[in-house]
Amino acid sequence: MRTAIVRLGVGNLGSLTATLKRLGHQVDVWESDRDVKPADWVIFPGVGSLSSVQQQVAQRRFGRPLQTIHQDGVPALGICLGMQLWFEKGEEGGRGLGWLGGTVPRLSAGILPHVGWNDLEVTPHAPDWLSSFHKESFYFVHSYRVMPEDAASVAMTTDYEGHFPSVIVAPHLYGLQFHPELSGDAGEALLDHIFCHGR
Repeated sequence: MRTAIVRLGVGNLGSLTATLKRLGHQVDVWESDRDVKPADWVIFPGVGSLSSVQQQVAQRRFGRPLQTIHQDGVPALGICLGMQLWFEKGEEGGRGLGWLGGTVPRLSAGILPHVGWNDLEVTPHAPDWLSSFHKESFYFVHSYRVMPEDAASVAMTTDYEGHFPSVIVAPHLYGLQFHPELSGDAGEALLDHIFCHGR
């Protein structure tokens, strides 16, 4: 399977690339629009702010190719800020790609960022193949959350002084608020499930 990682500026892609290669993927890193080529999956990682990532999208001339990929229905995985980029706008400033209706507000918690291991809980909208990850722990680092307009897209939630969406499933889009590449065996198993079932 050929999998592309869209470089969106800040962030070490080493752990993610290593995890994908263990799962048998051929990995390409897209540095700019010149690197875009056919892929079975496209991954959006991200660290930082929505506005800074949008600047990277513009500087690297990703705007048009990413819209084409989305319109063509190529499966995409968004990790943390990479998933937040798909929504319409963020409270911290900056607009997203608008692929999903909704916003990216700040977490309502006394201590931010939310850092460390936390559990996932399935919702009634979760596909059956996610049920084995109910109450499994994954590694989080974030201060913002997504608030989708379509509640049916929220497949799993996590509780940090209130529940927030931690797994989004929409047509050919799979979003994770946590970092599976930093979540050990559970993270690797979840990625494998997504790539096997989410096409």
